[in-house]
Amino acid sequence: QVKQQVKRRVKQQVAHQELLSTTMTKRTAPMRSFRQFMFQSVALALMFIPFDYATTITPAPNIEKNAINKDKGGDNENILNIHLVPHTHDDVGWLKTYDQYYYGHNNTITRSEVKIVLQTLLYSLPLNPERKFTYVEMAWLHRFYNDLSPHEQEKMKKLVSSGQLSFANGGYVMHDEATTHFIAMIDQTTLGHTFLKEVFDFVPRSGWQIDPFGHSATQASLLSRRAGFDSLYFGRIDYRDQKLRIDSRECEGVWKAGSDLYGGVFWGLTGSYDGNYGSPTGFDFENGDEPVDETNAVQRAEEFVRLAVEQGKRTKGNHVMTTMGSDFQYENAFLNFASLDILIATLQSHTFDPDMIHPYTSIRAFYSTPDIYTKSKADQVWTEKSDDFFPYADCPTCYWTGYFTSRPGLKRMDRFSSGFLQMSRQIESFDFKYEKTKLRSLDEASAIVQHHDGVSGTSKQHVAYDYAKLLSEGLHDAKDYVGDVLAEVLGGGGDKLEYCLNKNETLCDITQTATAANKTLYVVVYNALGQGRQDVVSVPVSADATYQITNLHTKTAMKSELFPNKNPSKIKGAAPFVLYFDSGEVPALGAVVYSIERDNTKSAVVEPVSFDKYARDNLRGTGNDIILHNGVMKIHLDRNTGLMSAISDKDNAISLKQKWGYYTSFDASVHGAGLTQETSSMPQQQHVLQSRRQLKHMSNRFSSTTPSKQNSGAYIFRPSEPSQVMSLLTPKKNNILIYKGDLVTEVHTQYSFVNQITRTMPGKKHIDIEYTVGPLPIDGDGVGKEAVLHYQSSVKNNDLFYTDSNGRDFMKRRRNYRPTWKHNETEPIAGNYYPVNTAIYIEDSHASLGILTDRSQGGSSLSSGSIELMVHRRTLGDDSEGVGEPLNETDGGMTPYPPYGDATRVGEGVIISGRHKIAIGQGNDGAAVCRQGMDGMFSPLYLFYSLSPLSKSSFSILKSKLPSNIMLVTFQRVYSKENTFLIRLAHQYGTNEHSELSKPVIVNMVSMFEPFRITSVIEKTLTGNQDLKEWEKSRVKWETSNSDKEGASDVHLSDSNENWSQIELNPLDVRTFEVVMSYME
Repeated sequence: QVKQQVKRRVKQQVAHQELLSTTMTKRTAPMRSFRQFMFQSVALALMFIPFDYATTITPAPNIEKNAINKDKGGDNENILNIHLVPHTHDDVGWLKTYDQYYYGHNNTITRSEVKIVLQTLLYSLPLNPERKFTYVEMAWLHRFYNDLSPHEQEKMKKLVSSGQLSFANGGYVMHDEATTHFIAMIDQTTLGHTFLKEVFDFVPRSGWQIDPFGHSATQASLLSRRAGFDSLYFGRIDYRDQKLRIDSRECEGVWKAGSDLYGGVFWGLTGSYDGNYGSPTGFDFENGDEPVDETNAVQRAEEFVRLAVEQGKRTKGNHVMTTMGSDFQYENAFLNFASLDILIATLQSHTFDPDMIHPYTSIRAFYSTPDIYTKSKADQVWTEKSDDFFPYADCPTCYWTGYFTSRPGLKRMDRFSSGFLQMSRQIESFDFKYEKTKLRSLDEASAIVQHHDGVSGTSKQHVAYDYAKLLSEGLHDAKDYVGDVLAEVLGGGGDKLEYCLNKNETLCDITQTATAANKTLYVVVYNALGQGRQDVVSVPVSADATYQITNLHTKTAMKSELFPNKNPSKIKGAAPFVLYFDSGEVPALGAVVYSIERDNTKSAVVEPVSFDKYARDNLRGTGNDIILHNGVMKIHLDRNTGLMSAISDKDNAISLKQKWGYYTSFDASVHGAGLTQETSSMPQQQHVLQSRRQLKHMSNRFSSTTPSKQNSGAYIFRPSEPSQVMSLLTPKKNNILIYKGDLVTEVHTQYSFVNQITRTMPGKKHIDIEYTVGPLPIDGDGVGKEAVLHYQSSVKNNDLFYTDSNGRDFMKRRRNYRPTWKHNETEPIAGNYYPVNTAIYIEDSHASLGILTDRSQGGSSLSSGSIELMVHRRTLGDDSEGVGEPLNETDGGMTPYPPYGDATRVGEGVIISGRHKIAIGQGNDGAAVCRQGMDGMFSPLYLFYSLSPLSKSSFSILKSKLPSNIMLVTFQRVYSKENTFLIRLAHQYGTNEHSELSKPVIVNMVSMFEPFRITSVIEKTLTGNQDLKEWEKSRVKWETSNSDKEGASDVHLSDSNENWSQIELNPLDVRTFEVVMSYME
């Protein structure tokens, strides 16, 4: 009988291997040596794994009907329920590019192949119907599914419908939470959710942010609760917070963050609640840990139970989730599942020593998913959390605050791409020629870059290049398509309109060529916001001449001025001049056409005046100040230095001085080892395998006396001294120039590696700071630099300041303080940096100061009255958090990675340009001061050009503009449904931020759109994948120590179509609607 069983088992494994090898050879030929080795290993493992064990596995209990229903005896608090959750974490770019990870290329860097992971899952899951697997990143699944044959696609659909293949998060990527804008977060999540709904009819109910380096209030409220999630799981929190939560059994709870209007979301730590997401120590079967088989099953089960019982002490209730997997795992899914099958069967059948499993009397283990686990936690009363999880630190000198700024060029490209995508979708609404969107490449590229190693700036250099390439390709596709549609809408006679993607470098071929040849240029200015707006726009031109700009809709001449382009970045081919003109009123979601004609009669360029001459001649100079006035705001310039000394408007005045400087980056090869200032110890980490960005030298890094060699790098910001005084740059006074025009006034200030333009425009309630920074010098001292723009004001904010959360809530920050634990700050600079996605402000009872940014940056208020923002970084040491190289971007690229090269950077450090807006207000008015400019920073006026006249001079999608505190976040066609659009409306002010604009607003959707007639409106969850009413009926209700169990009326519900004209938006609310409407010619 034994011989027959062995023969039968060998025959089964050979058959499985032949089927697998044949399939994989067809799909991946020619097979590389690593794949051959892997499959040979799989075959060998399968030969000795007794599949008979699979038949003894107990299915997962019906949590919904039994585990949380104690009245029916389905659960017993003396039973420890272990939810084993097999999963893989597949970065959409990090050490390798998107393509390289998918196909398994470039394995000299790391051996990872997502296609193999998904293929082996497809064939291993059906071998045991109790097996379950949770997948997360839809960028991979979408690509893999489209590569499958129809038969394999059906096989995958059956796995999903049976519950064996499940999905958490379900976004296109697992986005970052510090450096992402809420609109881009919504877009990438929607892209993934739409795929899951349309292909598998699957709706994710659990958030799964296991790897991002800190967690935002917006993720909890908007991207989890409002997206229809019942729970949100993640891996990384500050090591001190983690220790406190382990000790107090609060590794899970309810997170009601910021302006959450919907009752909060259940949150929990992964990775045995140890602050990561890997398998328990000793159970990472793909990375050398001993597999479980019939010879060691009892021993391994006892080892596992000890860890599970310890985990049970860290939370409430008798259910624990054990993550089984990590980065790019389950390439050998057969080996993983075979070991898990035997482990689960043994855990179910073995009688454990009572002392081993105390305080439990028995063990129940089963395959599970985050959705199943979430339902098991609904019978507890949880502690409520209201702040966020920033900044993240995993040791006293390891603050992950550098990535808030890392790769500022990519961060700006990402922000611009997101705004351009929203604008393009609006224009797309006029095009009914296609059955599929023509914006897919930009949609996908923008989604991919939201990955937590993408826009965060924490990938390898060649991967960052690839992210930029994807965005560039998507932008080019979108601009060409939108140019065609706009030309058709405006009657362009077949010629498409051109958009200049390099206008930020003063490069635009069509405008430079036209003005050089003295041709008439037609400019279409498009406004993607829901309110009409007026601004000063710029056009790169080639000739010094007088230009006549005419608004072809109103037939009026527009004010204009010509400025020289100083070209501090030395851009080859950049236009020598910039033409500014006043746009006049541009309608909401609409455009106006202008003509530009050149008059050769005379030079018109605004000539610079030296600061000293201006100080002598200008009548506005009084005392030590020179005053530049735009009709609303005044800039006071110190007569002796030429630098800003104060700003004021008719109601407010504050002293305000700017300083450019830098911190030197800690580099152990230069600075040796610095002593930590921590007196407490690190929490125990023995229960989790730190498979990704492993915590280095565990036994040493958390000692109060051990020197730390933690470098500043792509993730970590660490100055060379904990309380380092910023090294200041001195402006070159002789190079301070003032360009004074009637429309625009600029003050140009030059430092050693910084050029700044301070700009005012008529009627604007802000001051523009445009900067060019770089190359950051490293040759003199061989040390990296962290460049900072520091603002010092008279505002007495003491230790309080506010930073935005992904462009939504403003989070209250207090220097050297954390709301959750008693904080002993070990890095007074880095430890007080927070992500600034769009704005930071300080205030007192008399005045407020806000700074708006054009991309994500790290920022803080390190002393009363101050705001500082890190704008650029360049480090020469690797911070050992996994990326394996310094953050050293250069303009000449790099040599190949070993063994083909040595990854040497070529050329000089990169130069980046950017913009801040300075705004002031009355006392305790900081949020409102920032809110008034945030939408415009995200979505500027977009300029398209043509050399041919257009038959129409204007249009608008809206019948009337929206209220000033409402943003039309999304206006997007749904191609899978006829005449259907996805529309999102957002209230842009928080509670008590403004006496009027913080009030709820009623919007009439029926009369909103000009060329469309609405026939149906259904309110959806945030990503549009389920009706809001249905989600409300099925969602899990949570009870906290601060409140009773949630009721069923904490969301807006439209009872009938009659309410389309009465859509109410509360402060910071975002509501999503699926709208059917027809286009009226």
